[in-house]
This record gives sequence, structure tokens and C-alpha cells, in this order.
Amino acid sequence: MMAVPGAGADGLQQQAALLIDADNFSDAQAINAAWSQFKARAGRIHVFRAYGGVMHLQALASVWRTLGARTFPNLALEKNTTDAALIADAVALHFQQGVRIFAIASGDADFAPLAVRLREWGCEVWCFSMEGIIFQGVEAYYDRVVRFLPQPTAIPVTVSVVQAVPIKPVHVSVPAASVLAAKPTPLPKAIKPPLPPALPDEVERILKAVPGLRDTPQMLNLIVPLLRQQAILGKATKSTVFFGRHAAYFKLSPTHQPTQLAYTPPRSMPPASAYKASAESAKPVQKLPERSAASTPATAAVLSWPVLIRRHAAPPLLAELHGLRSVLLQLAVRRVSTADVLLAVPEMLRGQPCSLSAVAGRLREKGLLRPYQSALRVLERHPGSFAVEMSCTPQAVIYLR
Repeated sequence: MMAVPGAGADGLQQQAALLIDADNFSDAQAINAAWSQFKARAGRIHVFRAYGGVMHLQALASVWRTLGARTFPNLALEKNTTDAALIADAVALHFQQGVRIFAIASGDADFAPLAVRLREWGCEVWCFSMEGIIFQGVEAYYDRVVRFLPQPTAIPVTVSVVQAVPIKPVHVSVPAASVLAAKPTPLPKAIKPPLPPALPDEVERILKAVPGLRDTPQMLNLIVPLLRQQAILGKATKSTVFFGRHAAYFKLSPTHQPTQLAYTPPRSMPPASAYKASAESAKPVQKLPERSAASTPATAAVLSWPVLIRRHAAPPLLAELHGLRSVLLQLAVRRVSTADVLLAVPEMLRGQPCSLSAVAGRLREKGLLRPYQSALRVLERHPGSFAVEMSCTPQAVIYLR
């Protein structure tokens, strides 16, 4: 006679419960594998519940829906209540519903007393955990321990290709008094974009160990085991202290009890004087027609105008949407050409320095820049056409040719 999975000594099938601590066990592939292995042992999983923070549970919503799990978000308190909720439910399930086979997916040492007590009551207790975060000597507390190797994967982003629309030439009328010399002048040589600054060795090792971190934020409880395995992060070093040493390259969120890590590449833009020097060496100095002493200021004035649409902070998004928004913003910036900027700000065609904030406001009015984007992202893509003087007040934008 074949043995029935999950059957007790009397031949009847015993009730089984799979309880997941989603704050520590949040790998989708590992959750599916744990569910399959435990179902093969128990024959049927009568109770399947997941406990954790709201962000952790929402990030795995598709997994809970596919496997039919009930989710229990922790209480909105300063202290994490996930462990206490799981322990209380496990005790209630044994005495109220007669559950005799338990599986706890966490690896947190806080559940060791629960496992010991359940075994004293005659229950069979399994442990599912991720390699690198499970506590030492776990086998002494559980009947069976299954470890999984974390496999961090970047969130896939689908980008639709938009066909570029050719820009028709537009004739801009310029007053005769401001027309420059009629002799044609050679175009300045193209300026090569600056090379990105070299990253510290430890930052390079982190990005090499977790390649998906370059494109999208990753869950902190998946990154830490990988860094400990490769001896990048010490076993006794706190992750918040470790990444705090590299605050210029990594950002932890939220600030209180962080759960996610994002890579923030450094921005590098050479000073505007470098662009101006290169452009001036490629073309002769041009002079405007002489004006009367009364109308000529002592120093070159920076042209400005009232800004109707000012820059404001981007609206908050879910973690999985940050990567998509970043890609879409990069595509939008690439579509803005030099001609688009000059059509929006024709004053720069006369060689007049214009206020950076005023130029940004004009670009937002024309729909070329989102309210929470910086105009520097657009201008730095055309180093041979525009120079930004950051040392003066207000900051000025100069058209080089």
C-alpha cells in the first residue's frame, strides 16, 4: 500500500501550514520552490500565509496571487511586528485547527524557540531560508532545513521606440543692429564628452557582485548575503554602516529600517570655461557693433525673464517604477536637439548670455522639459553648442556657435 503524503501514524492526512516571513524571505523563485517541496511532503498545504512590511508584500503580489497565499501586513509601529504576528498565528493554528506540520520560511533566529515548542507538542517543523542569512546551528531546532541561493534579477523595463520626426528649418529674424560680421567663420571642432570619474575599488566590487543594481533598486535582504559570500561585507558589519561609507554612490530607503538599495552614479560636467576656451580657439573673436557709452554696461548683463513654470520635486513612485521612469526621462532628454533649444530661446542666437533658470522655464513652457527635470541634463548633451557658467549669479547659458 502506497504511503499518503502528510499522513500520520493513523494513516489520516495531517494539516500543514506554510508561514513566510517576507521581510527575510522575499525571493520569488525561492518561494515557489519552497511551496513545491513542502506540498510534496504534506500532500496539501492547508494554510499558506505571508507576513511582512507593506512594500515587501506588494512587491511579491503576483506570487501570492498565483500560489493562493493570504498576506498579513505588520502593524504601523516603529517596532517591526512581523515575527510576533507569525509566532502568535503558529500557536493558534496548532491548538485551534490541529495543524501538525509547519514550515517557517525565514532563517531568523527569533523563530528558534517557536520551532522547539512546536516539536515538543509533537509537530514536524521545517525551515526554508536563503543562504547567507540563516543563523548558525539551525539544524538543531528544525526537523529539516532547506537553503536557497538568492538570484537577484533586475526589473525588466519595456521601452517603445518612437520614430524621430525631422525638424524643419525655421528662419529667425534678427535686428540689423545686432548682426555680426558678414564673413563666414569656421565651425568649432566638436568637443569630446568628459569621461566618467573612476569609482572606488569597493564600489566597483559591489556593482560587479550585483550587476542589476546599476539599472534599478534592489532588495537589501538579497544583496547583503551576496556581499557576505564574496567577503565584500563582513559578517559582523551592519549593512547601514557599510553603505553609509559610500553615501555618494548608494542610497538606502526608507531612512528608518531601510529595505532597498539604489545606485546613484556620480554626475560630472566640466566647467563652462573649458567649453568657452575650446570654442574661442576654433573661431575668431567677433565683435558687436559699437554702442554709445550710455547704453553699454560695464559688464555683460545676463538676460532673464519671468519664469511661469518652475522646477519641483518628482512625485513619489513605487520602487519597481523608478527604473521605468529613469529610462523614459533619458529618452525624452535625448530627443531635445540644439535647434529645439534655440527655437524655445531665440535670444541666445545673438550671443546674449541667458539665465539658466529662465532657459529652463522656457523649455518647460514648450513641453521640452518636465517640471521635475533639470535643464542641465539637456544642455550637457550638446557641449559643442552650449556652455553653462556656474560661477556667476545668476547662472548663465551661452550659445557657442
